[in-house]
Amino acid sequence: METVKMATGISIFIICLIILVLIFCAKLFHIRKPEFIIDNIAAIGILTVVSMMMGVLLIIS
Repeated sequence: METVKMATGISIFIICLIILVLIFCAKLFHIRKPEFIIDNIAAIGILTVVSMMMGVLLIIS
């Protein structure tokens, strides 16, 4: 069971890091398409950070 929690936590953490890198690139290069993602970028960032913290908690516990 511990290996499943560890693998799940690492997977969530890596996916969230990739999403945050994509958000950073979108902001850095002033990408304006697709509009529905750019308009909600703050909410996506907050949810990604919260999900990343949940992944870290899975790794630690």
